[in-house]
Amino acid sequence: MTFDQNFLKTLTVLYAEDDAHARTTLSSILVKLFKKVFIAEDGRQGLEYFKRNYETIDVIISDINMPHMSGMEFLEGTRKIKKDTPFIFTTAHQENDFLLGAIKNGVYHYANKPVNIKEIIYKVQEACQVQYQFAIAMHNHKEAQGYLNVINQVAIVSKTDLLGDITYANEMFCNISGYDESEILGKSHNLVKHQDSSSELYKDMWEKLRTGQKWSGKLKNKAKDGDPYFVNANIFPIYDEFDSEIVGYMSIQFLTTSEENEKREYKAHIRQITLEQKKNEVELKKQIATLEKKLNNAEYIDILEENSSKATSQNKKLVKQMDYYEEKIRNFEKEKVEIQKAAKEHFFNIMEENKTLKSQNITMRKKLTQLELDFEKQTHEVYRLNEQVNQQSKVVFDLKDVIAHRESQLAKYQKLN
Repeated sequence: MTFDQNFLKTLTVLYAEDDAHARTTLSSILVKLFKKVFIAEDGRQGLEYFKRNYETIDVIISDINMPHMSGMEFLEGTRKIKKDTPFIFTTAHQENDFLLGAIKNGVYHYANKPVNIKEIIYKVQEACQVQYQFAIAMHNHKEAQGYLNVINQVAIVSKTDLLGDITYANEMFCNISGYDESEILGKSHNLVKHQDSSSELYKDMWEKLRTGQKWSGKLKNKAKDGDPYFVNANIFPIYDEFDSEIVGYMSIQFLTTSEENEKREYKAHIRQITLEQKKNEVELKKQIATLEKKLNNAEYIDILEENSSKATSQNKKLVKQMDYYEEKIRNFEKEKVEIQKAAKEHFFNIMEENKTLKSQNITMRKKLTQLELDFEKQTHEVYRLNEQVNQQSKVVFDLKDVIAHRESQLAKYQKLN
């Protein structure tokens, strides 16, 4: 049994005890170990503390038999405000009714007096660590879900079983492929495989996936209307909750068709500008040749200078336009690489977080199983105690009958004498 002092120093404890000696003894230790300790003299005062500070109180330690408000009433009051705050009872007696009520309201631990201080502190640490790990798991799950929502908005996402039959397809998958969800669920993913696709490429893909590896590459797919579309695909295995066996596959694909079309449009525009520039250069050369013939005549000198100036200005404009579109293409390529890099980083981060969530889930399941076993043991103990009480009650009733019979006989004997 080891204590994490740094962790304990982050916790706030509410302690309720009506016995002054017991309260002073335990609270003097608690205030040294924990960040803050609220000390109540009975359940009523404890409930008031909890109402005002329930958002910061991490755990409650309470006696059962107290004036003004019992520990059980205190427990029920806190559960109406916040249901999941760990609650630990301390008592000098094994009250069966209280034990059943405590189990019903989710009491974490039931300690007998005189209190074993190390045991109490360990149980506080254990209960709060469970709460802390669960909070982290929920936060990570929420954050991972946020990442998945972002990916669903910008990527084509699908899942298949081990045979490659589709078990999930997001909205973008349906929009791009042209299929309704009802048309593709349960169907082979080859439904969108283009007939031009290399069989060697798909063979390599399946070999890697079935051995637990990730596959990345460019695929040519086919929509419902037969039109092709290109994607950058990332496909990886999906494991069971114990991270031991592959149960399916997930594909995250980024559409490249629109990017390539935009790139081709830029290039076509530049080619058009280049052709126009060459045509203008030919026309200008003809004008220059004509003007050179007339160069000896003074009357044409001004015309030549004017036309030359216009040609130079027009040529500069065309060069600027070419530089502008070339810069735009470079920026487009750079932006495309950055988007793909960011998407891959998000993807791998989500995979790591999913593994962490799976591990935390396994730990939580084990602890839940242990708690259920403890609950079952306590329930059996309650039944055993009830049985003993019933047996003792039967003996008492039998003794009453015997006494009554003896008294009757004694009365008869006294009348005879």
